[in-house]
Amino acid sequence: MEDTIRTMQDELDALLEEGFRLFTGHIQACDSANTLSFLKKYAAYQEWYAKALRVIRQLYPELSEEFQAHYRAMFPLPRIAPYPVWYTKALRIMRTLTFRRSHDAADQEKARNDDNRPASYAVPHDAGMGMTITESGEMIASARLTFLTHCHHQLRILHSVRNGLEYVLADMQGALYSEVGEHVLAAAYELFRHGQGRAAGTLVGVLLEIHLAKVAIKYRVPHCPKASGITPLNEALKRGGIYDAEVWRFIQHLGALRHTCVDSSDRDPTVDELTTLFQGVETVRKTVR
Repeated sequence: MEDTIRTMQDELDALLEEGFRLFTGHIQACDSANTLSFLKKYAAYQEWYAKALRVIRQLYPELSEEFQAHYRAMFPLPRIAPYPVWYTKALRIMRTLTFRRSHDAADQEKARNDDNRPASYAVPHDAGMGMTITESGEMIASARLTFLTHCHHQLRILHSVRNGLEYVLADMQGALYSEVGEHVLAAAYELFRHGQGRAAGTLVGVLLEIHLAKVAIKYRVPHCPKASGITPLNEALKRGGIYDAEVWRFIQHLGALRHTCVDSSDRDPTVDELTTLFQGVETVRKTVR
């Protein structure tokens, strides 16, 4: 588990470093960059965003919507492309002849585009923020602060996921263990109903041993991994103060019942003993956590 956490933290650190390089690169960028260089810069960001979003969706899905909201705020325009050639030429002439009328031409073109949009398209109040048109008719970045602000928030979100990785994986492991445990219990009950009492008791005993080992790892209780079995784990957990003597005696009794099922030279377990074992393991899984 610790090796897995360390490996994933290293991968998240690399992803954070890549995002930070993009962030600092845009701080040092020049507002007069042309369209091609602008698109190339944001292409690198798009690649990083796709990887980061995939990680957040898997590890911390409740933060994915906020992460995406910052992305949508960076790219509010429906397109990032040069205006038509005729408009580029006309705008250059208008700016040469009169500065005021060049604004009129830009406003009329914007109004025409607005009229062609579907009625369901809602224009955000800052739809034009972050873009402008040069004298050559190219669209360039004019508000790097917009990008930097939202990118900074995305980096903070990813950083919080990285710092909470241990807790996220613990929750995932707990949910997975609980689901697997329910399937094991269902299989054991099925064996019990078909008269395979010894096999059913053995299977439930394995589930109890796995649960005790999980609790020992969770609380970092020192125990010898080679000394497997319910009794050594039960002793270690009692010495570690995880539970009192009453719980210890109860688990010792369950271990003895499990031994009856495993030892083929011993008598077959009775129905009452198997019932006690099943109910006892379920109780331990719910109370010793």
